[in-house]
Amino acid sequence: MRSSIKIGKISGISIAVHPTWLIAVIFIAWTIASLFERSFASWSTTQYWTGAIVGSLALFASVLVHELAHSIVAQRIGLPVDGITLFIFGGVSQIRGRYSRARDEFWVAFAGPASSLILGALFLLTWTWLRPDRGDPSLLLGIIFYLGFMNIALGVFNLLPGFPLDGGRVLRSAVWALSHNESTATRVAAGVGNVVAWGMIGLGVYRFLDGDTVGGIWMAFIGLFLQSASRGERQAEQVRRAGPHVPLRAAIQRTPQIVEADERVSDVMERVVSRGFQQVVPVIDDGVPVGFFTAGDAARFPVQDWVNLSVGAVIDRQQPYAVQLSENAVDVLDALRARNTRYAMVLDGDDVVGVVGIPGLEAVIRLTTHGADASVGQPPPG
Repeated sequence: MRSSIKIGKISGISIAVHPTWLIAVIFIAWTIASLFERSFASWSTTQYWTGAIVGSLALFASVLVHELAHSIVAQRIGLPVDGITLFIFGGVSQIRGRYSRARDEFWVAFAGPASSLILGALFLLTWTWLRPDRGDPSLLLGIIFYLGFMNIALGVFNLLPGFPLDGGRVLRSAVWALSHNESTATRVAAGVGNVVAWGMIGLGVYRFLDGDTVGGIWMAFIGLFLQSASRGERQAEQVRRAGPHVPLRAAIQRTPQIVEADERVSDVMERVVSRGFQQVVPVIDDGVPVGFFTAGDAARFPVQDWVNLSVGAVIDRQQPYAVQLSENAVDVLDALRARNTRYAMVLDGDDVVGVVGIPGLEAVIRLTTHGADASVGQPPPG
């Protein structure tokens, strides 16, 4: 996801945090504090909020374990993992490539909920063993009880057949195994996922009208997120059915000019972009790629300020996503959408040979597959 901040690696898997994660941490901490205040009357306000903050961060650590389970199993069956990102709705594992067998998808999908259920059981067993005979528990035990309950809830929620939730992918793998048809399995799972998403939206509206304002809005937003993701999966499957392999070389902008991060915006706009030579410009800082520059980056500032601004100061600085020239354009399009980024650097071995973006990929896929509907490959509205 764009704007995510990398915080480290685990088992070679890059871990990043999206800014929206902070919203979730605050919301969950507020919810936990309210829960503790209602449940443990003898606790002080300091205990409520200390437990809430620690509990919120620990819950996201549990989400990270959930996503690591997906990623490690994916690596063991030979699928590359670009990383894990924690964001407002939990976490996402950026797994590239396609499953060759239904059982591979099943084990990757099931690994996450299984890890959450195991964690939850361990926390609740610890609570059962250490809980006080009478009175309120200590701060640590209160957090342990909350984590046990929430990990069980996380595991059960993710097993709902709301494609692309884990349960939806488990359903897809089961239908795939029974029908021996991956496309049929995707259509069935996406259809069921759409029903689940609308059910969550309806439940959110009901809770909102019933007085649970924050919880209702949160539930409805999750439903909208799932509904959009399910629609995207159906569109991606249409593209795959229309053309299983589309050469990436047909979509790339060849031999791009690369600029230094300290170059002036005015110079790059005049020399490269405004003359129509190149719309997407890779940017490096001391030889290290740090992002892409477009006219949209410059347009956020008054023209008279361009002479005083460096390219590196106006772009979204992050390690550009890189793909090999030999990869399938359909797979690269899926990967860009999964990462919520518009452009990728194209390599031939270690050499930069071009830049590719979502609009170009969509156009080439439509042209290459001929019979594909004009709407295939378009991102969901909004």
